[in-house]
Amino acid sequence: MIRETAYAKINLTLSVTGKREDGYHDIDSVMHSISLHDSITLEKGDGISLSILKGTAPAGNDNLMVKAAALFLEKKGISGGVRMTLSKEIPSEAGMGGGSSDAAAVLRGMAALYDTKDSLSSLSALGASLGADVPFCVRGGAARCQGIGEKLSPLPAWKGLPLLIVRPQTSVSTGKAYALIDGLAVHPENRTDLCAEGLKSRNLSRLLSSLSNDFEEALFPMNPLLKETASVLHGLDRPALMTGSGSAFFMILQNREEALSFRRLLKEAHPLWFVEPAETTGGVSEMH
Repeated sequence: MIRETAYAKINLTLSVTGKREDGYHDIDSVMHSISLHDSITLEKGDGISLSILKGTAPAGNDNLMVKAAALFLEKKGISGGVRMTLSKEIPSEAGMGGGSSDAAAVLRGMAALYDTKDSLSSLSALGASLGADVPFCVRGGAARCQGIGEKLSPLPAWKGLPLLIVRPQTSVSTGKAYALIDGLAVHPENRTDLCAEGLKSRNLSRLLSSLSNDFEEALFPMNPLLKETASVLHGLDRPALMTGSGSAFFMILQNREEALSFRRLLKEAHPLWFVEPAETTGGVSEMH
């Protein structure tokens, strides 16, 4: 049996730099893995099956894990199959790459299960067809992600930054979010260069001043709960930002004790919100 950990990601910056002829959008973003994760097991079997032990996820061929397993078997010419289990902790439709990270973990797990000697780079390339966040999630850590997310420039991960993940009880359609981005008259400043420099130099003030996400400007006028959540978090006087195209936010805090204190405060006031401490973490290459 192979066990894999599928780490969530946050976007420290997310700038939408243009719309392509194929309908996709180019981005410039710094992504970072965090400790919040799903747990996956893989065993050889007949066909491809997935059992969801905790949480909810799409069933059957609609699940990216199933698609990832099928893609791997097809590309490698392997006639065997796989039995998979999933325990979900990452909120769905939250902009945290949960489905992408699960698919990435399956690619890593399949390579280990069938001993194909694939590098993380080759698995990243394979995963590009599954989704824009999959190549990053295969490797994790920190990276500047450009193109539709498939062009990765690794950055030094800043492990151990205390976080609080907050997701209000709303979800955001990625397609709708990008349509709203297209309607923005003026795009916010792209601060990805500044963020990359902050990571490289371990300059926290530079990193914090770079936090930016174009989707906040596009979505907040259309989704009062997202705007309310941002207002509540900024009221705690700590850096806070929405990740991806929403609907989760992250706060960067001084220590875990502060995260636990804010968690109690927010859960009392907003019991339906997902509120969990986490921290930034290194890439899977450290464990493989």
